[in-house]
Amino acid sequence: MQKLFNAPLYAQIREEIFAALRSGRWSANDPLPSETKLASEFSVSQGTIRKAIDDLVAQNILYRHQGRGTFIRRHDEQQSLFRFFNLSRTDGTKPVPESLNIHCKTRKGLKHECLALQVPTGDRFIEVLRLRRLDGQPVILETILVSQQRFPELNKRDLPNTLYELYSDDYNVHITRAEEQIQATLPDATVISHLNIEPTTPLLEIRRIAFDLHDQPVELRISQCVTGSFVYTCSLN
Repeated sequence: MQKLFNAPLYAQIREEIFAALRSGRWSANDPLPSETKLASEFSVSQGTIRKAIDDLVAQNILYRHQGRGTFIRRHDEQQSLFRFFNLSRTDGTKPVPESLNIHCKTRKGLKHECLALQVPTGDRFIEVLRLRRLDGQPVILETILVSQQRFPELNKRDLPNTLYELYSDDYNVHITRAEEQIQATLPDATVISHLNIEPTTPLLEIRRIAFDLHDQPVELRISQCVTGSFVYTCSLN
């Protein structure tokens, strides 16, 4: 988000609240102050505060918990799967992927990887390679790259099925959005071995960059997918 000039008052207040979120003023485990208190702090009406928060909720930066208040959006397993996992069965239902971590190691980042995550060339990365099964079938070979400086000792942890919850809980890194590029490709030897496919099997390659509250790229994820009986589903609003 950027500073808005000549914008409606609620949009200006939204930016101020978002700046406070980025600064770490409020913990993800604690609710934001009430709309009444925020209205007093920013010297605006409660309705203006509500519209500003509505915008942040719509952008999946905040969420409202009935009876408890408004919180920074965290990623539990269910929420992450259905928001960021886009392979579904042909009938539209989404299977829950099972993950097998093949390795989690540190290495020097390649030039294009460092560029994607906006870190200095040659920075150390943590690379996670894992196999994902859908309905018992090996369908995805996934390579995940993050900065070792940003996620120290991630390679020494037991990694859960969904990493965004771990990023939030253990590293205070909250994923708010992602950008994906999709292209058709053929498998290399590593993919052939782990997915047990022929060299001529067509794949869907999904290249995703995930961004945090500061709109900084924090994760590069490349998924090699054998779609078969599955399809990539995207809802356009």
